[in-house]
Amino acid sequence: MDLGLDKRVALVSGGSAGMGRAIARELAAEGASVMLAARREGPLRAVAAEIAAAGGRAAWVSADMAREADVIRAVAATRAAFGDPDIVIWNVRSVVRYGFDNASADDFRDSNEQVVLSMAHLARETIPAMKARRWGRFVNLGSVCAKEPHRFFSIVLSNTYRVAALGLARTLSNELAPFGITVNTIAPGSIDTGLNQAIHAGGREAGMPYREPEPRIQMERAGTPEEISAMAAFLCSTRASYVTGQVIAVDGGWTRGLF
Repeated sequence: MDLGLDKRVALVSGGSAGMGRAIARELAAEGASVMLAARREGPLRAVAAEIAAAGGRAAWVSADMAREADVIRAVAATRAAFGDPDIVIWNVRSVVRYGFDNASADDFRDSNEQVVLSMAHLARETIPAMKARRWGRFVNLGSVCAKEPHRFFSIVLSNTYRVAALGLARTLSNELAPFGITVNTIAPGSIDTGLNQAIHAGGREAGMPYREPEPRIQMERAGTPEEISAMAAFLCSTRASYVTGQVIAVDGGWTRGLF
């Protein structure tokens, strides 16, 4: 299947590891030029080298994509290397280690900046060029907790701001649809990454015992980063030009709701 991504430019936040790395590799394999943005230089270099060895085009920029100044710098680096981004992957982790009694007002403010304002900053920097071309793709890498808030242990900040990010993504999808720009959210379930292990370890370390058994994964296994990247590549493609404003769970049957 030709996804129509040849010669497109993608900016992948969190592209140094896990699901971000898999998405960057997938988009590059489809012919997109990929800018990797994350904080750690070593892993960024390694992923860019992997993409180049496979015949793709990639560059990297060390940036904290939760900070407005770094977002501006990352977009400028993308323009300098490849041109204005056609595709933006929002992928900034939220704070997951606190229950309500442990989360301070500053923790709430920081989480809002990490998960919601980071999206707004990146959208503001990239939307004008997409509007001028009348083509663009935004994919928000969220969490199933936006569909069904985690309750087996309390992660109040992620439960709160992942939902707020959906509100922003859906609002942007409404405003940008007339320009041929789509905005969608992937809601991963339990994916086999270091971050997934850290979430569970962080809950235990913070003294948050499991309040009930975890929801059963109907497929009886964790997902892989490549199963997330396959969905992301489709949502970025020309084949998905009529899909916008959606929240798509890739969770092996974790969530129990109808929608």
